[in-house]
Formats: sequence, C-alpha cells, structure tokens
Amino acid sequence: MAGSCFTISTRTQTCAHRLPLSTASTHSSAWSISSCASGSARTPRRTRGPSPSSGSVPEFQYIAGRMTDLEPILALAGKLAAPYDLATMLVEVVDAATQVLGAERASVWLYEADSDELVLRVASDIAPVRMAAGAGIVGTCARTRKLINVPDCYADARFDPRVDRKSGYRTRCLLALPLIDHQEALVGVMQVLNKRHGVFDAADEALGGVLAAQCAVALQRTLMMQQVIEGEKLRREMETARVVQMSTLPAAMPQVPGYDLYGTFRPADLTGGDTFDLALTEQGLLIVLGDATGHGIGPALSVTQMHAMLRMALRLGADLELAYRSVNNQLAERLPADRFITAFIGLLDPATHRLRFHSGGQAPILCYRAKRASFEEHKPTTFPLAAMPLERLRPATTLELEPGDVLALISDGIYECADARGEDFGAERVRRLIAERHDGPMAELAAALLQAVQAFADGTPQADDMTLVLVKREPPGAQRVFRRSVQSLAQLVAFTAETVMDTKLRRTVDLVLEELFTNIVKYGRASDTLVSIDIRRLGRGVRVTITDPDAEYFDPQRAPQPDVGAPLERREPGGLGLHLVRELVDALEYRYAREERTGRITFSLGTRDAVH
Repeated sequence: MAGSCFTISTRTQTCAHRLPLSTASTHSSAWSISSCASGSARTPRRTRGPSPSSGSVPEFQYIAGRMTDLEPILALAGKLAAPYDLATMLVEVVDAATQVLGAERASVWLYEADSDELVLRVASDIAPVRMAAGAGIVGTCARTRKLINVPDCYADARFDPRVDRKSGYRTRCLLALPLIDHQEALVGVMQVLNKRHGVFDAADEALGGVLAAQCAVALQRTLMMQQVIEGEKLRREMETARVVQMSTLPAAMPQVPGYDLYGTFRPADLTGGDTFDLALTEQGLLIVLGDATGHGIGPALSVTQMHAMLRMALRLGADLELAYRSVNNQLAERLPADRFITAFIGLLDPATHRLRFHSGGQAPILCYRAKRASFEEHKPTTFPLAAMPLERLRPATTLELEPGDVLALISDGIYECADARGEDFGAERVRRLIAERHDGPMAELAAALLQAVQAFADGTPQADDMTLVLVKREPPGAQRVFRRSVQSLAQLVAFTAETVMDTKLRRTVDLVLEELFTNIVKYGRASDTLVSIDIRRLGRGVRVTITDPDAEYFDPQRAPQPDVGAPLERREPGGLGLHLVRELVDALEYRYAREERTGRITFSLGTRDAVH
C-alpha cells in the first residue's frame, strides 16, 4: 500500500488515521476505500470520441470498442448482485471501479437525504466522514447529478490539495460519477482517482456511467437489505430476499406510444423464482419473463443476477444474441448444476412493430391476433439459461404485431394452479379470458386473469409464483391528457373534433364527456395530476375511457336516480346530469384501483349495431 498511510485497503487489511473534518470537506483521496491493485490488473481497451454528455451519440457507441471485455464486466455485475453486507459491497464497488476504469484508487460517498450530506464510511470503529452536498468536486457531482471529469486536479479551484500534502499521495486526475438508481434516487458519488495511463477520456466516462448505474442499484439494494435485517431478525433471510427481488422489477410501466404494457408478479412465498422486465433500451423495448427453478432466496437471487447482467449487457451495446449468450454463460458458471432459469428475452422495435426474441425453455408464448380473432403459439428457441454454456444460438423468432394484437407471457404458476380436486386452471381458460378482454386495458386483463385463477383455486394455497407480461399494440385511436380544470373543456371539445368525424355522434360524445369531466373537477381532489382521455373507434361508434389517477371512489352507475317526475320545488338537487349520461350511452363501466387511487370510466356510443 505504498504511497498513502491514510488509505483503507481492500480484502487484506483495514486501517485509518483521523483527520480534521475540515481537511475532508472538499476532497476524499485520503479517506478512501481503495483498490491499490498492482500494474498486473488488466486495463480495458479504450475508444476515443466526443463526450457522451454531448447527447449527440448514443452512450453504447462509446463502448463499442470494448465488446471483448463484455463478459468480465458481466462477471462484475453478477458479483454486485450478491447479498453482501454494506462494508463488503463498498469494497466490491471500488474494486470494480479501479479494475474496469484502469485507475489507482476509488472511494464511495453515500448520500443521506435527511441531513443532505455525503458520508464516507471508513471502518466500523471510526466515525464516518461527512461532507455537505454541494461542497467540492464530490459535492458538486451530487448536487448536479452530473459526471465530472477533472484531467488536472491542481488546476481546478474546487480541489483541496491539503489532503495530498498530509498523505503524501498526489492526485493527478479524477472522475466523479453520480450514483443514481433505477428509480432516479441519488445513492451517492463514486470518485475514481488517477488513471494508470494518462487521463480519463470519453470512453471512460461512458463506461463509468454504465458501471455507476449498476453500482447504484447494488448499493441501494444493500442498504435496503441492511435496513430490513436491522429492523427484524425473524424471517430475515426471506424478507431481505423479497426486498432485493422486488427492487429489480419495473417501478412503473414504460410509456411507449401506440402500446399498452403491463406486468405483474405474485410470489407464492415471501420470495419466488419468477421475474419480469419491461424497459426501454437503445436496442428497443426489452421484454423479459423468467422463472428460476425452486422457491425461496436461492431462485430469487438467481433471477436478480440475471436482471443485473442482462441490463448491463444491453447498456454496453450488445445485441439480442450476444446478450442472451453472455448472460447464459456467466450464469452457467455461477449457478449450481441443478439450477437454471427458463426465460423469454425479446426486443420490440416500436417504430416497425417487429419483435425478435429468444425463449430458453419458456412456453407457451401466446400471441392473440385481433384481426383473425385467433391465437398463435410459439415454442422455445433454445435451452434455459444456465443449463449449459452456449457458443452459438439458433436464429431468433420474429413477430410482426398488428393493431389490436396481444403478446401474452404467462408463467406456469397460472396454467398449473390447481383446485381442491387437483384440476389445473389450464391454457384453455387463459385463452378464453384473453379473447374476451383483449380490447380493454392490459392492466384490467391481468386483474381478470388473476381473479379468475383465485376463484378457480377456491381457497387452495398458491403453490407457485404467478407472473404476467402483456404487450398490446393499440388499435387506431387517440389519447390526450387535460388539466383538472373547467378551463380544459374547450381543449376537450377541440380534441373530440379531431378524433370523432361523425358530427351527430361527436355532439353526444361532447355532452357525455363534459358532464363526466365536470364531475371529476367539481367533486375530485385538488390535485395537479392530469386526467387522461382515450378515444377508440369501435365499429361505427367509439369507446371512450377517462382515467383519473388521483381519485376517490365514485361509481356513476350507482349514483342515486333523480325523481324526474316530481315537481321542481320538491326535487333533490343534483343527479340529473349523470341520469342523462346513463340514458345516452350504449354501455357504461367503472373500475377503481384502490392501491393506485385510480378511477377509470369507460363508455361507448354508436355501437349498438357494431360487431364486437
């Protein structure tokens, strides 16, 4: 550990010396959890080009020259997915930073939102070093959430050289990387010091950004694990694994114009072996359904590793085949011989509506064709992940999604859900429900499937995880959002004028929409959330859906009927507008999601003679 007596080594020994807090307020090279590997560590190859921060070139193009280093980087992703304690995870992170970026040292400052400070945890018996967010290079990186590349530290006014003078170590250049997790939460800042050959370049910035994103998720997951363990020792293993696994699932469905996307996971135990993903990448919309053998913490960690490796491979620019093969080969090395993951991994191009996928033992893959009102069923294309190392893959399957088509990925926990007599729910019931409800929102189709399975089981305990991924290409129509204000009524009328061509039908649509929208404004919560209105053609008529994302429960179908025959002076105020709505529409439906506080009103007009 030559060069600094103030450095905390990785792996072999831990030591620290106290410094006044003032000396650590703007610079952290002395108080570092460092990886001081010798020159024998392999330095990744570099590509040069304009800075990724310019936004002119996709991030992964800067790393294209390093594709030969993909599997070692994926190996790091696998290590970061392991359930380490915080101290060990910090060591793993700085090891990863120094190895991948070819640097001498690295440190990690964790962000504490309550105090708005960055904290460097040096050792268990030494008080953490604290720095105000916004102070120095590290603090500026945290405050702006932007990467900072300093090629000459002594030429930067934010750099404090006092730490170097005390330690005898000289900091030439540094790279400060914000650690932001997949839910946009600031976890901290990674500081990487002194590239072994030269200064950090554009390729280092791009690769460092990929590594920082992965490390942020790993550290956040570790902090969550630590909180659970400290809060409750009982059931600690299963509860922790549940937090880890659920943190890898999408926090919200991605918004893709022309598509309705929905995924859900219902584990049989506190943790399960199922997982799913829906995420926008440079290569397209990533669609994943995975099912690891077994239940409990082992399978949960297996699918967590798969998630981490797959996301990193795609961020590094790998195509579908390279990503699948690389992740498979890494998992084949890591998992026990009796463990594997059946997985659907696909990439959808929303512009061409073309889906390419590999299915490793995951079946059946259902595609409902709306135009023909029939199903296509596709078989697996290759072996499950981790079943064996793969040098090459068979060609991927390609699907062209037409308007109204639904891709349904459903885990075997639904197909094989049994009732008290031992009868399975089966594929036929799944197909029937999809055919009946394919023209509605995918969230409602998923809810209907799960409710049907629960009713079928009739109290029989859930024996396996249940996971659904539904991808629907929307039929022609239009959707727009409006401020929760009566002043939006003019914009609403303009919207229907663009969408509903039949003048007589449009007048009725306007009348019904105005009444329902006014009720939302008048009786709803004072909220800044936007109200969404979706208009779809249905035969010669239309189907209109109003979605209120911050609503109290109110079913217009159950509103009291006014006594229209009573004299005006005896009539109770209100209710006439909703009475008129019920009289005008062909059909009226109300759904309310209590957890999301979302109300959805759907009505149809001009469809009495339409073919459904």
